[in-house]
Amino acid sequence: MRVEHGGDAAALAETLGYPLEECIDFSANINPFGLSEQLKSTLVSAMEQLTHYPDIYYRKARLALSEHHNCDLENLALSNGAVELFYELARYFRPKQVLTLSPTFMEYEKAFTQVGARVKECVLKAPDYHWDCENVLEAACDLSRGDVVLICNPNNPTGTLQDNQTLKKVAAALAEKGIILIIDEAFMDFLSEEETYSFIPYLAEFTNSIVVRSLTKFYAIPGLRLGYALSYHPTCLTEIQDKRAPWTVNTLADTAVPVIVADKVYQDKTRKWLVQEKEYLFHQLSQFSCLIPVKPSVNYLFFEYQGELDLREELRKYKIFIRSCSNYRQLSSQHYRVAIRSRKENERLLAALRTVLEDERLYD
Repeated sequence: MRVEHGGDAAALAETLGYPLEECIDFSANINPFGLSEQLKSTLVSAMEQLTHYPDIYYRKARLALSEHHNCDLENLALSNGAVELFYELARYFRPKQVLTLSPTFMEYEKAFTQVGARVKECVLKAPDYHWDCENVLEAACDLSRGDVVLICNPNNPTGTLQDNQTLKKVAAALAEKGIILIIDEAFMDFLSEEETYSFIPYLAEFTNSIVVRSLTKFYAIPGLRLGYALSYHPTCLTEIQDKRAPWTVNTLADTAVPVIVADKVYQDKTRKWLVQEKEYLFHQLSQFSCLIPVKPSVNYLFFEYQGELDLREELRKYKIFIRSCSNYRQLSSQHYRVAIRSRKENERLLAALRTVLEDERLYD
């Protein structure tokens, strides 16, 4: 299967004949602050190390992350982006069935169908796309030992967020049946109340569980590729690391990890910005009578458009790129996702929307 992603702004701008610097990419959920000055300096200095192989075990990076999450090195695996881990986990567990939320990130389905798994869906319903323990366990009722439940929290693209106490109930019920729980926390860093939602503090209690994290969204380094997994499963991460090809993480990425996890100034600035800006953009989009936005939990906002236009194509005329969610299960060409960016950029999006929708007399 072919999975569509956002974030291909350079190619799209070239196709449309636009200078890239004049375009705004709302299709990729990346921190608008970009690389911190501290990280830039570190990467420039680390270039001298490119004449040497990376540490094959990535000890400094893994040590920084293990201290950050208060776990042992053997409970943590570094990867070339978080997506790589879903393919490795699929090959390791090879379940007969995998249950995911729906709609959700489509790479899960691609990864697990490649090992022959049948994909089941726990359907999230409009308008809030909420789920609870009962929803998931009911959808998982015919799963067997060795099968997998994969939950994206916060969910992409809907922004649906569930607290870790609910996830504990799910993990406990699945453990009794020998079912594996994988939780994708790719956007968890954006939450100021991470301790209420992240499952990492409870991994030691549930050896059937794995948490996957991304470092590329929050720290604005999608081109560098960095992700990691944490688990107390007795063999999973050890065997994945033993069997994978060597040096899948490059020297620059390896060097970046200790710097970014220690950068409290950047982290605090990002979370403070997001608290204000997600409320602003949600409120502004709610003023459009033809848009039904879902209240955002992190740095992207999902909405349904009740009109006849192709909003993605219309906004491209204004050099603004947004994400159509038509390729997600349960969704259609009426569903879109936009990143939350700086106030100036968000205002440019809103101005373009007003112009587009006023032409159709759809803006009150």
